[in-house]
Amino acid sequence: MATRKSNGVRSLVGALMLQAVGATAAEQAPTPPPPIPIVSGTAAQASLVHVGGNDTFAITPDGRRAGTLFYEALKGKKKNAKESALQAIELWDKIIPQENYGGEYTALQWFATYFVADPTQRDEMLKDPFVNEFFHLFADNKYAVLKEYINRKYHVEDIGDEETYTGQTRKAWLEDTILFNNPRREEWERTSQVMELIDLKPGDSIADIGSGPGYYTFRFAQKVGPTGKVYAIDTVEDHLKYVGKTAKNTGIGNIDLIHTDGKTLGLADAKVDAVFMCSLYHNIYAMSAEPERVELVESIKSALKDDGTFYLVDNGLVPPGTLPYHGPYIAKELIIQQLTAFGFKLVQAENKIPQRYILIFKKQAAKKDPA
Repeated sequence: MATRKSNGVRSLVGALMLQAVGATAAEQAPTPPPPIPIVSGTAAQASLVHVGGNDTFAITPDGRRAGTLFYEALKGKKKNAKESALQAIELWDKIIPQENYGGEYTALQWFATYFVADPTQRDEMLKDPFVNEFFHLFADNKYAVLKEYINRKYHVEDIGDEETYTGQTRKAWLEDTILFNNPRREEWERTSQVMELIDLKPGDSIADIGSGPGYYTFRFAQKVGPTGKVYAIDTVEDHLKYVGKTAKNTGIGNIDLIHTDGKTLGLADAKVDAVFMCSLYHNIYAMSAEPERVELVESIKSALKDDGTFYLVDNGLVPPGTLPYHGPYIAKELIIQQLTAFGFKLVQAENKIPQRYILIFKKQAAKKDPA
């Protein structure tokens, strides 16, 4: 995890990074980039970019208590397992509005709600085939994977590999999967409203960069239909394995899996109508070396058809008094500045919730040499 800097220094570092990147990109772009935007209000009081560490969602005493209560219910460690689960649900009701917006709490609460539900309620909770796949990943074999996740997250019992690369990688994959494919994600993200802004029609093609376990991938697959194509692109092979297995189990045949090193899309000569990226550009902006950043953005431009669309969703800074998204964020002004320098044109910006924005860019055709 990066060391802390004062707010002023961190904002200055962000501005200097932006100037450096903008200058390099401008050499390749047909027109010079616009001036660096002045970010006021919240951004002037906090870092413009925050990435965080592997354990992005902080562990709090109440969060640990709720997780432990549910873990004990799943393990059958108390005589009344249902009562332990209900206590965890009640505690999550209390702390979700206070401390963990967009974190794992709502997903764990969903599982606890299923745990105490009657058969009819359970059937209703699993009627969505993609939710059903998610459930069985974590709940098969007496909730084996769910217990593992809670244990790795809250250190309820010793596993033995917690400090090893294998243990940390496993924990990161479990956390990504439970966060991204959370059955209650719609409640806090307004996913359906984001999808309304994704202009896809049957037969279109879209590259889902950083697809993870496929939360948006499968929505795109339904939208473009059997004659369309979705490219699920990720650096984590286990995510792609999950997407492939879920696609097979649900009868979806229009998804191609691409394992990439993160420097390019890996599409070779394929051209797509749209590119989508969610909760990833903060990493590209803050953590990638400049040559890698340039290579990836140029790869996106190259993969898009003329007048293709780049949809970018990320987490933003919020006004004082508004519960922030507990995790990485980046001021959207930084992204707009940088992608403009790379030759994209911003055509729409929306905030469906205060903490989450979607930026829609169009690829601008390179100016032809009059000679």
